[in-house]
Amino acid sequence: MSKYLVAIDAGHGMNTGGKHSVKLSSDLYVNGVLVRRKGQIIKENEWNRAVSEYLAKALTRCNIGYMYTADMTGKTDVALATRSYKANKARADILISNHYNAIGTASQWQTRVKGLLVLRTKNSSSKSITLGKLAVKHLAKDIDYEYSYGLMRDVDMSGYTLAILRQSSMPSILIEYGFMDYEKEAKLMLNPSHQEKCAEAVCKAVCEYFGVSYIAKKNQTSTGSTTTIGSKKTLYLRVIADEVNIRSAADFTDESVIGIVKKGGVYTVMEEIERPDTNMYRLKSGVYITASKKYVEVFEL
Repeated sequence: MSKYLVAIDAGHGMNTGGKHSVKLSSDLYVNGVLVRRKGQIIKENEWNRAVSEYLAKALTRCNIGYMYTADMTGKTDVALATRSYKANKARADILISNHYNAIGTASQWQTRVKGLLVLRTKNSSSKSITLGKLAVKHLAKDIDYEYSYGLMRDVDMSGYTLAILRQSSMPSILIEYGFMDYEKEAKLMLNPSHQEKCAEAVCKAVCEYFGVSYIAKKNQTSTGSTTTIGSKKTLYLRVIADEVNIRSAADFTDESVIGIVKKGGVYTVMEEIERPDTNMYRLKSGVYITASKKYVEVFEL
């Protein structure tokens, strides 16, 4: 059992009004996969949940416990007071709230404001300040930010204190990893490698805060109900249907659909997810696709 417990707060929910990017000016591809079409938006929760899940995996690898304060399906926007209550009741040692920033209504792209911002609340403890400075240190070191605001007080940036920080009894910070209305940073929101890189940087900060050794990720991908593929040979997938949906999760709900791939596209397979109906593959880009032989074929090289 871990000595420490981190409360991970996955920011705003999928249905929180106004929390999204500007409409994309072109199709967005990640590792050759179309993840969002021109004119569509990226919801902040898509980033918040992804980086939170990567952070949970990194903390577990480093023998640090975690808990989620939000609904990790994104469907319900849990009240901030409820989130703080959960963390307080569990006696979490620290709380980290994950977000993506914007300076306006995200109706059009802006080029004036960009970069990293970490917030602590007014009159926060010295421990919150230490945690915030460590988060800035590791994120600024590991991520290629054009600018970093560093650690700031919430009241100085927004004019008021943030409830998730104010109501939490443990050292707490809120991280704004970029700006949804700055196009270069918005396009990183659906990139799994960027999500994971940010989460690993935060994990390093947490490890340093607790005085725990950071354990780097190994090149293995599977436990539990998944099957590792390509431990000796690389497995590839070719799309044989005209179009196939790609998804943010290993399920077949409408909410998980984030784009399509076209017939003839070839992608690297990382693992096969066992399901009661049709299995799914996780691709190298981090998205999921059906394993049905009606739509895809798999081969080795």
